[in-house]
Amino acid sequence: MTITLSGISKTFGDVTAVQPLDLTVPEGTFFALLGASGCGKTTTLRMIAGLEEPTSGSILLGDEDITRLPPHKRPVNTVFQNYALFPHLDVAENIAFGLRRRGVKSVRKQVAEMLDLVQLGDMARRRPRQLSGGQQQRVALARALINRPQVLLLDEPLGALDLKLRRQMQLELKRIQTEVGITFVHVTHDQEEAMTMADGVAVMHGGRVVQLGPPAELYENPRSTFVANFLGTSNLIEAELLSGAPASGGAAPEAGAGNGAPDEAGDGAEVRVKVVETGDPLRLPAARCSAESVPPGGRVLVGVRPEKISLARTDEAGTVPPEVPDGRNRLTGRIRDASYLGVSWQYLVETPTCELTVYEQNVERDSRLAPGAHVVLHWRPAHTFALDADQDAHAGEEAL
Repeated sequence: MTITLSGISKTFGDVTAVQPLDLTVPEGTFFALLGASGCGKTTTLRMIAGLEEPTSGSILLGDEDITRLPPHKRPVNTVFQNYALFPHLDVAENIAFGLRRRGVKSVRKQVAEMLDLVQLGDMARRRPRQLSGGQQQRVALARALINRPQVLLLDEPLGALDLKLRRQMQLELKRIQTEVGITFVHVTHDQEEAMTMADGVAVMHGGRVVQLGPPAELYENPRSTFVANFLGTSNLIEAELLSGAPASGGAAPEAGAGNGAPDEAGDGAEVRVKVVETGDPLRLPAARCSAESVPPGGRVLVGVRPEKISLARTDEAGTVPPEVPDGRNRLTGRIRDASYLGVSWQYLVETPTCELTVYEQNVERDSRLAPGAHVVLHWRPAHTFALDADQDAHAGEEAL
């Protein structure tokens, strides 16, 4: 069932928890409200559930206005971080609780279906204290789903689990949503959680939705410094806009430059900038420039994700080695720190303009890439984005 929020807001005395916002959650999708504590995501979820009354606006479920309906009359169920299982009931009876409360006499078949769905068929007679955290969460899910809600609301349901179990349950939650096919709305502060499970994500900050879209779109094309820094890590470099006109030429595309990204020379219009401190030229697709109102000569923040950057050793003069492909954006620098992360290496590289973070996959590492080494950082123009420099370059970092 599609959820439509129109002008919905919530104030508590002098505090505005949710600014008036419009949001549509398509039917049958796994949708995430993502943000740091205090951004308004849980309050928005509670208004959908009927646990908070909106100060203004309306909530539609399909074509039905449910804004003033009490919680028990809404075809919506909620799973909280605290699973609130009944300790004196076994798994089967916990799952059956909602049906028995409604006066349903024969519940065995429905309970069996839910046990199969959450893969707990052999634990029906165990008590909650005999279950792991992940198993308890599955029981809470089954108890909510057995009532056949049209929407399932999830308020930080994985927050109490350790990292490894949380990642396992992310996949389980997505599997369950796909099988039952109803709309899930999931509140989380965990970016990885939202990116792993959700079809669509609304990033919230200060009671507002600051960007909305599929996870890959938000990550690859942030429209603000807050989103760029909050979703993963971004290197932001001060630059001067030279031109937003279509490129007149450019290097030939790199061999094998695919994976859905534009060609090296760009597909159509291209933006050219120069780094403020050094004058180094950089290029990016015009479609990835969110500083449309900045005139030539104006300041922008050029961004690139750490995993998009490659490193190559240079001499002290910064001579670029021949293995670096033509047509790439380049900056020279010196490695300040190298950290082993298991799946990758993290490098902190000092350049004349700023310090950049680089992630390189832990495959055939060049042992010469050590602290003190002179390097050239290079990446495809297609992996570059630009934002208006009037924003705080560190916005979103404090929310992590």
